[in-house]
Amino acid sequence: MTVEKFFYSHVICLDLLKQGFMPKSGAPTGAPFFAYFVGGKYMAFRVVLIENEVAIKVKLNNLIITKCGEDIWIPLDDISMIVMDNLLSNLSTRLMCQLSEHGIGLMICNQEHLPTGFYSAYDNHSRASKVIGFQIEKETTYYDSIWKNVVKAKIENQAKAYYIMTDDRDGAEKIGEFSLDILMGDKSNREAHAAKVYFNLLMGTSFSRGNEDILLNSGLDYGYAVIRGYIARACVGYGLNTQIGIHHKSEYNRFNLVDDLMEPLRPIVDIVAYNIMKTDKYFTPEHRRKLVNVLNMKINYRNKSMYVCNMIENYVEQYASLIMGRTDNVVFPDILGLVGEEYGKI
Repeated sequence: MTVEKFFYSHVICLDLLKQGFMPKSGAPTGAPFFAYFVGGKYMAFRVVLIENEVAIKVKLNNLIITKCGEDIWIPLDDISMIVMDNLLSNLSTRLMCQLSEHGIGLMICNQEHLPTGFYSAYDNHSRASKVIGFQIEKETTYYDSIWKNVVKAKIENQAKAYYIMTDDRDGAEKIGEFSLDILMGDKSNREAHAAKVYFNLLMGTSFSRGNEDILLNSGLDYGYAVIRGYIARACVGYGLNTQIGIHHKSEYNRFNLVDDLMEPLRPIVDIVAYNIMKTDKYFTPEHRRKLVNVLNMKINYRNKSMYVCNMIENYVEQYASLIMGRTDNVVFPDILGLVGEEYGKI
């Protein structure tokens, strides 16, 4: 991977940094050694992926990561999320407070490199109570109407994703048929039926999402968790209570709303995971880096080209506006507008 490719991805991967990647000439004076200009524009890092044992602290509103005696300074204002994919690094209470104050999400992975927890600011919005009031006052029929549209968008994206991955038009049409005549609240459970057909056509009838021995499931779980964490961060940022879902209502799930909003985005992860893992036997660090980098793929959304992470912010903002009565609808992401730097235009 070239230094340009590495930095342009917006994902800081410390085991790449230790290999000797240095800043491009022309870095702004006084800037940390990893910050520089690409194409005349200063690139702000969005997601920090930490895969190795390092020392982490905060100083002067910078995240300082120390490995082998070398300090890496990252302005907190340039970070949207940190993914901790090792069990040896320690995080201080002071650091956690700083992450909350800057609205930075933190995802923790276990020894199997699968995300197991997400930490975010608590009610990090000046009008959180007002927004929550709007969420609580809505009737079930209101949410049923939204859920119908969420399911329709998800199934349509699954059909498109399947065609992208297989070039099988008949199969895509079969999946797409489930998006027709969806009932309010999806009372006929079209979502589940479509998902079963989708994965059976893609992976065979023996495929089960609950089977941990199937490699693709590890990739899907990892990628879904990354998207889930980012949506959770965005929801908190817009004052939404993540426990008040559209369809999911579990009292034990802190992220009911997040799980609802992410449904149309799952096929984005499906495409990436399938493309990078379909011929492999093991879940590797390179797989995990590419799945984190889903957030930095480009997508055409609302007639604009933007990163997936920015699209998520826009998407969640629309939902908050809908709940507060400031807009009449939410534009759901269409994966036909997806462009990945590593996979070409999809």
